[in-house]
Amino acid sequence: HYDALTDLPNRLFFREQLELALKRVRRGEQLAVLYLDLDKFKGVNDTLGHQGGDELLKAVAARLRGCLRDTDIVARLGGDEFAVVQTAVERPSDVTDLVKRIHDAIRAPCELLGHELSTDASIGIAMAPADGTEPDQLLKNADLAMYGAKADGRGTYRFFEAEMDARMKARRSLEFDLRQAVMCGEFEIHY
Repeated sequence: HYDALTDLPNRLFFREQLELALKRVRRGEQLAVLYLDLDKFKGVNDTLGHQGGDELLKAVAARLRGCLRDTDIVARLGGDEFAVVQTAVERPSDVTDLVKRIHDAIRAPCELLGHELSTDASIGIAMAPADGTEPDQLLKNADLAMYGAKADGRGTYRFFEAEMDARMKARRSLEFDLRQAVMCGEFEIHY
């Protein structure tokens, strides 16, 4: 149930904890799911090797833990992706305050393998019950919002908007149609 590198809950345990937290949402509470992806993490692996990347992941995990309350949940989903469940959200500013704490913590320089590094994160946010009441739906919506934050220039955050899902479905449909057209020889080249 725990990630061997960071000792944070893994994806499976995180999902179980999210399901439990969602039961409180059904009783009138709100929660936020934050999906975090470290920006330019590949560059750390390329310059300091996987050991440097691993050390950075451990440092980020410890910093994330330090930003949360006892009732909140943080997990490493894999690679350089983390997720947070913020429980008992009363207003959007509760979430943006947490995001600010997370960004401040992650951006602070850290000493790794004799190098001073600083990193950043793109964060997507989905709210329950407004953006979903099922774990997979909330994670997908937070992930879509995170890609929106990356598209905005990285190092920022975005709340999920229904249009994000509609755009993704339209793009998938277009990609499918284009693949079909290529396979069926429906394109012509004109010079």
